[in-house]
Amino acid sequence: MLLLLAASLAPVVKSQDGRDTGASSRRHAAAPIRIVDQHGNKAPGGIRRVGSQIFDVAVGPQGKEFQFVPASLNISVGDTVRWTWQSDKHSVTSGQPCTADGQFCSPDDTNCDAGILSNTGFVYEHTFTQPGSYSYFCALHCFAGMTGVINVGGRPPPTPRPRPTPRPRPVPMPHS
Repeated sequence: MLLLLAASLAPVVKSQDGRDTGASSRRHAAAPIRIVDQHGNKAPGGIRRVGSQIFDVAVGPQGKEFQFVPASLNISVGDTVRWTWQSDKHSVTSGQPCTADGQFCSPDDTNCDAGILSNTGFVYEHTFTQPGSYSYFCALHCFAGMTGVINVGGRPPPTPRPRPTPRPRPVPMPHS
């Protein structure tokens, strides 16, 4: 849940005869709007590249409580992975099993070594900006094999659009 914090506007001040005194026409510098999460931390901008995609991973779904489903994804640079908790007491922590590397982690990409656990219904997203292979695990269940990998490939160059053929211009006829 995101909270929106904004500054209030000054009231309109009028004289006894109903004229605006000018107080409302003066511009006051307002504090910038800040968007924060439920913990008061600055929320990510949410701007994704045009053409990027979101890929979903279930965290501990029913019958597979110690798995990420799918455990392996192939995506492109600029794509986002969205992990959704379907059971309690799990984390998404980047690195080789049981060894955090601090590249990304739930709930908010900070304090990755702590292996902060979240419960059913929690959603964590991470946008991958560099090609490579990114291993991750659940901090509490890495011993049980709760691991995954995101393979990020570079984007192919965009296909050039064909240019329209110019229309032929009329040739002026010589006057006789």
